[in-house]
Amino acid sequence: MQPSDHTFHFIDGPFKSKSAAGLDLRYPDGPYYTWWEKATVPAIRDACQHLREYLNQSSPSTYDGIVCFSRGCLLIASYIWFHQVERPTEPLPFKSVVFMCGGPVFPVLEELGMSISDEAREWDRRTKLALRERASKEAILKLGKDRWITPGANGDSDLHLDPSAPIDPSDVFGVDTLRMPQELRINIPTLHVYGRVDPRLPASLQLMYLTESTKRLSYQHEGGHNIPRSSATAEGIARLIDKCAQMIVI
Repeated sequence: MQPSDHTFHFIDGPFKSKSAAGLDLRYPDGPYYTWWEKATVPAIRDACQHLREYLNQSSPSTYDGIVCFSRGCLLIASYIWFHQVERPTEPLPFKSVVFMCGGPVFPVLEELGMSISDEAREWDRRTKLALRERASKEAILKLGKDRWITPGANGDSDLHLDPSAPIDPSDVFGVDTLRMPQELRINIPTLHVYGRVDPRLPASLQLMYLTESTKRLSYQHEGGHNIPRSSATAEGIARLIDKCAQMIVI
């Protein structure tokens, strides 16, 4: 990816926020923003409307793609699901998505008619708990990179995640992705980037299997819930972003 070939827009969330865990160690002065103050369906719907207004006003043409990380992935996945159900004849304002350490928002999927199992909810609860502990400032200062493989004092001694285990689409950590209503399946090219020791690995895989299989790519890096910074990994991701762009239907 040559810098001269791409124009990037960086969008702030509408609400001022506290720093995400550990972010203030690198950016102590902020400012920090979030897309919602509470993760309720109405709040997420409002965030999607805010994003829709921005995208419609900021560019006369459709964006080639969106790159999102963590909570940003929750926003973009929810945006797509609301759009596909409520505006099925209207093209999305972007043609592809790069999801980094992403995941689905189960209450949004339920709102739109998808059944979510108790097992999936439990995985969601446990992995969020583990992430809060392992991404904390205390864990960063005490353990550094080892925090991703060091269980914290969160009641979860180990998630027993095997990043190399085969995935059954009918049971992706409790989600039967084969029974997803077709109008909800994300049908634009997607790239899914996730860390092999990310406590939220189940969420990344759930989201990946909720997208169209013929239009998705994936990249597993050696880290946790973070954007990898090594040159080799960055180059690998960049190559897949270019490949994802080639899948766009003009």
